[in-house]
Amino acid sequence: MKSYLIRGGRKKNATVRSSLFQPLQILNLVVYNNEKNTLQQIKEVSVAFDNNNIAMDIVRTTLAFFITEVLNLSIKEENQDIALYEFIRQTILSLNNVESSRLKDFHLYFLFDFAKYLGFEPMEISLETSSKQERNDVLSKLIYFYQEHITNQRPIQSHQILSTIL
Repeated sequence: MKSYLIRGGRKKNATVRSSLFQPLQILNLVVYNNEKNTLQQIKEVSVAFDNNNIAMDIVRTTLAFFITEVLNLSIKEENQDIALYEFIRQTILSLNNVESSRLKDFHLYFLFDFAKYLGFEPMEISLETSSKQERNDVLSKLIYFYQEHITNQRPIQSHQILSTIL
């Protein structure tokens, strides 16, 4: 993962608008890449895919924040990984397009499938849930797994909000 700096993103005549940077927004970037700096600069940005459903739906937005937090805590390398990129891209497209009635378990399937790309496989957990309590129990087990094996004990915090909303 790389960090980027936006110069003047909130100014009226900015070439790169900070409003484009929403959770899980797929963007095309043209950047100034200086290997000596850890913070790179963005020259141009455009939306690669319009994910209005995520931006306009509180449940999808909450799921996007949760997925973003998990990705930020889990991915440490800057190496190119096409398979992981495609998985994340398909996750974003699915989150944008899935029927609202199927959102309640979306995060559980994401956590389970994402772990495989990180080289781990959670214990045998049934992802089929019929109640909010079952869903929260499965989520707690998966969060514990991630915190123990993937995030180096750094807590995943947004799942508490997710448990309330779903």
